[in-house]
Amino acid sequence: MKSVLSFVKDIPVLFRTYISPQILSDIYQLVVVKGKKLTKSFPVEVHVTEHCNLNCGGCNHFSCLAEEEYLEPQQFEKDIKRLSELTKDFFNIKILGGEPLLHPRVTDFFDIARKYFPYTPIQITTNGLLLTKQPEDFWINCRKNKITISISQYPVKLDRKEIKKSGKKHKVKIVYTGSTAENRMCKIPLDLSGSQDMKKSFQKCAISWGCCVTLRDSRIYTCCFAAHIKFFNRYFKQNLAITDDDYIDIYKVTNKDEIINFLEKPFPFCRYCKTSQTKFAQSWGISKKEITEWINL
Repeated sequence: MKSVLSFVKDIPVLFRTYISPQILSDIYQLVVVKGKKLTKSFPVEVHVTEHCNLNCGGCNHFSCLAEEEYLEPQQFEKDIKRLSELTKDFFNIKILGGEPLLHPRVTDFFDIARKYFPYTPIQITTNGLLLTKQPEDFWINCRKNKITISISQYPVKLDRKEIKKSGKKHKVKIVYTGSTAENRMCKIPLDLSGSQDMKKSFQKCAISWGCCVTLRDSRIYTCCFAAHIKFFNRYFKQNLAITDDDYIDIYKVTNKDEIINFLEKPFPFCRYCKTSQTKFAQSWGISKKEITEWINL
């Protein structure tokens, strides 16, 4: 069996910097040890905002195309409560966006998530630009709920010294992921015609390894592309269709095994992704909102 070290070395360096060591370890367990079986816990992502203050070109959450939009804490609580009824040990909770710190009630989500998942890791993923502007209550709440702050690195200036100072003062764990290199981006081009082989696309897709499982509107999606494609469709007047087979409704399943079974298999939206043409080491920049950021000409 291939060792974890040799497995990681086979992954392109830009992709290794794009995801966390923990996810790389989980990928190894999936692909090498268990043959792509979801046997460990994985983060489930929840957007609390759709828009972003950084607006990266080619964002695979399409946040640069989204208008200002916020998730209501009541909806979040409804779905998180249901998820906890199905499983308290398979999913970790990952609060993000868009840029989650744009949400005026962001700490409400910390309280709700911890209420229903008392022991699981809970993380907020941010670009860090607004961290030094957070009030004292934000840091106190992070400590109370044992929230890890994960800062996605980009080639932008952050006051790391002040961020570290606040984290240390309030005993809040802060981690940095990704790279500050200009060529840090990864592009999985979309096929607007939907003519890709669904199974082959899924097999070659890094996202299908479990790093972008998304909870949105009471539905679990295997990947962020499918979960947020409506923003791409709306902005560019496209119709990359989402069918009932592209997600699993958390109110129509009875246990976590049904969720696991769904996540292990290809789904119809895979036909829109040219995973065989995935490009690493792409230049980072602010989006011009041009469709070529997501497709190849």
